[in-house]
Amino acid sequence: MKKSLIALTLAALPVAAMADVTLYGQIKAGVEVSQTKTKSAQAGKSETTKSKTATEIADFGSRIGFKGHEHLGSNLNAIWQVEQNTSIAGGDSGFANRESFIGLEGGFGKVRAGNLNTTLKDSSDSIDPWEAGANSDVLTLGKFERVDSREVSVRYDSPVFAGFSASVQYQPRDNANPSDKYEHKRAPGDAYYAGLNYENSGFFARYAGSFAKHDLKTDDGEVVNDALTKGTANGDLKDRQVHRVVAGYDANNLLVAVAAQYDASKNGYADTSNDKYGKKNKQTEVAATAAYRFGNVTPRVSYAHGFKPTVNGVKVAGGQYNQVIVGADYDFSKRTSALVSAGWLKEGKGDNTKEKTAGTVGLRHKF
Repeated sequence: MKKSLIALTLAALPVAAMADVTLYGQIKAGVEVSQTKTKSAQAGKSETTKSKTATEIADFGSRIGFKGHEHLGSNLNAIWQVEQNTSIAGGDSGFANRESFIGLEGGFGKVRAGNLNTTLKDSSDSIDPWEAGANSDVLTLGKFERVDSREVSVRYDSPVFAGFSASVQYQPRDNANPSDKYEHKRAPGDAYYAGLNYENSGFFARYAGSFAKHDLKTDDGEVVNDALTKGTANGDLKDRQVHRVVAGYDANNLLVAVAAQYDASKNGYADTSNDKYGKKNKQTEVAATAAYRFGNVTPRVSYAHGFKPTVNGVKVAGGQYNQVIVGADYDFSKRTSALVSAGWLKEGKGDNTKEKTAGTVGLRHKF
């Protein structure tokens, strides 16, 4: 009898220890088809080149995560989360490579430290509901969201007061460029983020912004190295700032959202005598999404436009773009949905353009 009680007690211990832990995730993937077409001037004549059609199985960002909390008393909780990519197509590696953190939450709001979504990335949820893998540049609002990221940082989110809430976030310089943390050869790459949200009766408005005195990131997300061989014109971007406003309505089976974004910076160089040093770069972009749920089917459409950007102090026609995405989800249940979408992206103008079209059919399961 005693042995049975001991065995039962030992068996119950892991259950008690795991009582505050939630396992969650999404498995989503599909077939993507895409093609590109470029137009350029050759010897005074316009020439169009069309690629072959690519067909591939693509993961749409499958993930698995663990999260939990512990009540510490006096309306205070310890909170934590560990989340990682789990691509069914293989290739994802590492643990906690998605949003992962530890922190405290209470009547004051919540404070977290870890690999956190920036306020810009969080604001995209309202404007971009699309799923895609290898062709996310055309099947999601990838151009508009190029400023979104997840950074090792500390973040504070306020409680909601009369529909309003706010966030502030900071990434230290030695997390922005860890290879330089003991020498500080490079300019500091620390970054600041802020957000302000309002929601009431389905209507919402969000502001998200960022500022970095020296943005050391390259287009592929890597840190500019000490030899200054990467980045914009072999240097960092100075006074990099991004501002985004999103507003709309999300209730009663209807989603309508519009967004505007302004991205500005100046060139930074090791050699300040370079004629492009300090020259401005900027671009303004807009986007809109509309969706309506009919029973189990939710059709939607998105449009994005990037106005002619300024690069090195000069306006460049090749940097403007237009994008359209159409598609629909069919919900088999609350957790499993079929996905279908098609997208078109055109960059540039006149005889200097690049067009990309893509389509996908996929399946998503949440748990």
